[in-house]
Amino acid sequence: MPNFSGFLTLALPIAISVGRETGLNPLVCALVVIITGDAVVYYPAQSSSALVIYERGHVSAGEVLRFGLWMTLVGWIAIPFVALPWWSFVGEPLR
Repeated sequence: MPNFSGFLTLALPIAISVGRETGLNPLVCALVVIITGDAVVYYPAQSSSALVIYERGHVSAGEVLRFGLWMTLVGWIAIPFVALPWWSFVGEPLR
């Protein structure tokens, strides 16, 4: 997805609908989508800050991709072990 706004425009309504249809909390489904999309940049043009450091020669496109893959892994770990328990604690359980 070229940018985060475009990602959210497409993914949030889908996540909310899937949440409703499957009996999951639509707010939690939307929050998972936001974390997933916000934590990851796979190529420099996807984020203005990544584009600036790439254009100035501080990082290569490969380094941005490698960092994005690591952040994907961190997100996959953080959502079930940190975010979902926290949201349940504050009154927004998954079910």
